[in-house]
Amino acid sequence: MPARRRRLRADDLFRLKMPSSVSLSPDGSRIVFAVKTMDGKRNRYVSHLYWVATRGGRPRRLTRGLVLDSSPCWSPDGRHIAFISKRDEKVPQVWVLPADGGEAFALTQLKGGPIRHLSWAPNGRALVFNHRVQPTEDPEEKKQRATYKHITRVWHKMDGDGFFPPERWHVWTVSFPGGRMRQVTRGDQDDDCPIWSPDGRRIAFTSNRIPDAEYSTSNEDLFVVGASGRGLRQVTKRHGPVSYPAWSRDGRHLYYAGHFGKEGEWLRHPFHIYRIPAKGGTPTDLTPKLDQWPFNALANDTAGPGIGFGLLAPYQDPDDGSERLSFLLNEQGACRVYSLPATGGKERLEFGGPINTLGLDVLYDGRAAVAAAGMMDCGDLHVLTLDGTEQVRQLTHLNRTLLRGWDLTEPEEMIFGGTRNRQSPVHGWVLKPPGFRRGKRYPMILYIHGGPMAQYGYTFFHELHFLAARGYVVVFTNPRGSSGYGLRFMNCIENRWGTYDYDDLMAVVDAMCRKPYVDGKRLGVAGGSYGGFMTTWMIGHTNRFRAAVTQRQAGNMLVQVASSDVGFYRTYVRGSTPWETPMKHIKDSPNYYAPRMKTPLLIIHSENDLRCPIGQAEELFTFLKLRRQVVEMVRFEGESHGLSRGGKPQNRRERLSRIADWFARYL
Repeated sequence: MPARRRRLRADDLFRLKMPSSVSLSPDGSRIVFAVKTMDGKRNRYVSHLYWVATRGGRPRRLTRGLVLDSSPCWSPDGRHIAFISKRDEKVPQVWVLPADGGEAFALTQLKGGPIRHLSWAPNGRALVFNHRVQPTEDPEEKKQRATYKHITRVWHKMDGDGFFPPERWHVWTVSFPGGRMRQVTRGDQDDDCPIWSPDGRRIAFTSNRIPDAEYSTSNEDLFVVGASGRGLRQVTKRHGPVSYPAWSRDGRHLYYAGHFGKEGEWLRHPFHIYRIPAKGGTPTDLTPKLDQWPFNALANDTAGPGIGFGLLAPYQDPDDGSERLSFLLNEQGACRVYSLPATGGKERLEFGGPINTLGLDVLYDGRAAVAAAGMMDCGDLHVLTLDGTEQVRQLTHLNRTLLRGWDLTEPEEMIFGGTRNRQSPVHGWVLKPPGFRRGKRYPMILYIHGGPMAQYGYTFFHELHFLAARGYVVVFTNPRGSSGYGLRFMNCIENRWGTYDYDDLMAVVDAMCRKPYVDGKRLGVAGGSYGGFMTTWMIGHTNRFRAAVTQRQAGNMLVQVASSDVGFYRTYVRGSTPWETPMKHIKDSPNYYAPRMKTPLLIIHSENDLRCPIGQAEELFTFLKLRRQVVEMVRFEGESHGLSRGGKPQNRRERLSRIADWFARYL
């Protein structure tokens, strides 16, 4: 007799295993990857390394303990695995683990500060990485002196990272096995994404070194420097972002993703993939017709990394020996793997279907390892050859036993249409409660993603399943403003939040209320960030909802411009500054419509939120409280904007419980 399945709980989030950072061994026989879990008892995250044979078999754990191990990468000879780890609550270091057994050892002796973008030199005698020097401070000594922040830059903070220290991100190398460290780049700018040339003599990286760079959020250039730190050369010289650089096999060219546009125009231009001579010159657009982002923008709370993950990887075409380039594509609720000829041509689907690609590593012979999630799983390891056949083998089932023990329903994909000013139908999903019965009418919750240029899609979303388990029909869609449906679909609401997107969302509500299983008199709405903006906006423009939960909302655009970490770029997006058009900024703010709001509202915000500072939530709470409206506010201490996907485990559980209790009270 099969085991009885139970309803999903908030603390089931702690049981999930979330894979990322895949690395395929040079001989293609093994994949090493990181798996993150939550330790609810200790209220922290833990990440360990595993490897699995590409021929199949059970994954084997390589590291243990209360550690955060990440970014594993094989040495060129396949004998060692380097990774980044923070152990015993000390500073992160580059560690190396013998692949065939033995203890890991710290290769670097850094005094403090974060590390990222780790990779081996082609000869295996060194590694390159990004590092920002931030020596640790003695807490007792800190108590004896003045504590303050001296701010001189307009861009001086980043949510999740905090206020920028005076030190900058630079390129570093460390010799192997000796551990001799060298700082390759210097200066008052941040240098990012270092990658070795095939001969190991040069390192390419991205950096914003234009005059007045502190005022720019949308420019990066590609640079090449000798591994010794000499011979710096700027490769790209047109304004615009440059991301995910990669070398051609012969070392004569570089590839990158980006676009060319003026400051603040990043939503007005498609991101394309370019090829440029490593010595500099005119870039060639390899994807002139591409209308989707070549990186991951799927919103979720289980299968990281979420917005921003991208990768370009050159490899040799198995058919004719020419060079091809693999890349990710964010499209229609999915993040898929594509490739194209390195000199340009038609894109080819390599790993498709309803998937969310979380990690990708490609050998030059075209063999690839992929971590990918689906609508009903948090991610597993797969192998394939990039030859256009899409013949994929799944190697792991990390959460299969766990998921089989829960009573879950699979979201039903739907296309909603019929909005006024509609550009195209709205793509979305309906998640019915477990044990759904025909003839019964259920309360419904409309959930709105952030961005607004994120997208919902084919990946397991614990929060939505948790709400469905409480007896709600949960609807989540990609209205205008979302990515994945073309540039015009995404940027048509630029400087127009609360217009076409509002029309689309209300059309979805109308369509769902015509379903025989939805109780149109018991409607809820919730969302975070831009989704919080839209939640607040909606209850200020309609009284159809009986309960709402707004989270990390941008509520006052006049305040948001100067208080958000990147809010100052909105002077470009909006076409005017707050002092030029103050009333436009105010009327474009959902808090302005507080006098119209009748819906019981729960406000959730993080006290260390630098993306949408908490003052906007306090303002909304005070406005509604003074008007004697039903409103409550929950402030999470020590958390940033990303609480729902990266906050402390117990805070994430508390947040889910508060949301569920609010809807239970008013729906």
